[in-house]
Amino acid sequence: MSAMLDIRGLKKAYRRKAALRGIDLAVEEHEILALLGPTGAGKSSTLLAAAGLVEPDAGTIRLAGRDVTGAEASSRDVSIVFEGFNLLPVLNVRDNIAFALRSPKYREAEAEIARRVGRTAELLRIAHLLDRDTGTLSGGERQRVSIARALVRRPLLYLLDEPLSALDLKLREGLRAELRQIHREHGTTMLYATHDYHGAIAIADRIAIIDEGRILQTGTIEAIYARPAEAFVGRLVGSPSMAFFEAELRDGGLLVKGFGAPLALSRFGRLAAANGPVTLGVWPEDIVVGEEGEPGRVYAVDNRGYEVAIQIETPAGSFRKVLEGRRPVGQGDTIRVRIGEGAGFLFDATSGARVSHQGERA
Repeated sequence: MSAMLDIRGLKKAYRRKAALRGIDLAVEEHEILALLGPTGAGKSSTLLAAAGLVEPDAGTIRLAGRDVTGAEASSRDVSIVFEGFNLLPVLNVRDNIAFALRSPKYREAEAEIARRVGRTAELLRIAHLLDRDTGTLSGGERQRVSIARALVRRPLLYLLDEPLSALDLKLREGLRAELRQIHREHGTTMLYATHDYHGAIAIADRIAIIDEGRILQTGTIEAIYARPAEAFVGRLVGSPSMAFFEAELRDGGLLVKGFGAPLALSRFGRLAAANGPVTLGVWPEDIVVGEEGEPGRVYAVDNRGYEVAIQIETPAGSFRKVLEGRRPVGQGDTIRVRIGEGAGFLFDATSGARVSHQGERA
């Protein structure tokens, strides 16, 4: 595959406050790439720059191999959906969706407009709303219309900026499935910005994790799980997210605060750190709860019927873990935890960078 969108060294500041600090990002043709990060991480600025709606201070943007860094937004063949609905109140649903196709730039034939509007409305399950005024629609219905207005075109790239965040869980899940279906049918290319980990893994082929205007890691969720680049990555992905424990490299072993015995350093592969404090990160799935291990206390219990999510406190740190089945556990119970063989990553206690390199060559 070749990159449909290729961003290199992108920088942007607003009133001298840096929003983007040298973004490198490539969206391959026919893929959905999720840009995952918290509020204020730089997701919207990245999409706005790609669309030509803000001018970057430095860096290059290439679309389908063409340098569009300084090009007008109208000359870039992209379609963008924002979190807000942005519908035209004077037009009904049908004409809102068809609006771009009737613009001077596209001027599609009315028969083709009718076909594409009808097909897109069917995919998003709003065909029965086509003759309704937008003011009579629910929030979920308006967002479907907003998405339909973008999808009815066939641009080189779709830019979706938190398009589902204002909707309830059931609507979000339904629309994610419909976006995936549209992607399968038409081979579209999408850059999907979200703060929602579950939404990212449900729709995306790959994920790019962004924080404070920097891309921290890009890859499939499997690759990110296998080698998280930074502690922040572990805090953002996973359900529950990574468990972290205070630890120290000393005398050829890893001493975890409150643990009875040190962990062998051989399990962490090559180390890029000397003696001193580190953070041990472990995916909760790799922590065994049972009769053996280090003591902890159940701080909170979330009974979900078919499973139980518990928060466990230890001297080295607290974490959440999901227990399958109806396991009897109560708040305040003493529980024992053990880190599975070969599991865990070491991170620099200050910078958060991963310093253990299991299975990686020097």
